[in-house]
Amino acid sequence: MYLHWSLILIGCLILLGAFERPAETLTGWAAYYGVLLIHECGHMFVAQRKGCHVYAIELYPIHGLVRYSEPWSRYDDAVIAWGGVAMQALVGLPLVVYISVFGFTRFTPLNVAMGVLGYYSLLLQL
Repeated sequence: MYLHWSLILIGCLILLGAFERPAETLTGWAAYYGVLLIHECGHMFVAQRKGCHVYAIELYPIHGLVRYSEPWSRYDDAVIAWGGVAMQALVGLPLVVYISVFGFTRFTPLNVAMGVLGYYSLLLQL
């Protein structure tokens, strides 16, 4: 896995500006990059299931990239492309249902993580 240097720089800048609520800020930052990683792992999982060799996962500040060998067909390539969306839905939908039924918890950092991994993750798919 390759993490672009700007990920660390942006994280440090965010934390510098978060003296009031560092736990929530750090949790939100980690959850945001968790969404990117979940999405890219979806591509990786489907690519491996389709017989492609996965070379690397690269994470950048606003997007990610999975490098894999050429799939057998354009259909396989499309299925691999939708693998990221499916993985985000697999993680996001249960969280949104849980929050809708039970509400948020009394732990603010956990609420931030659930909101980002649930609502924000699904919002990105629209």
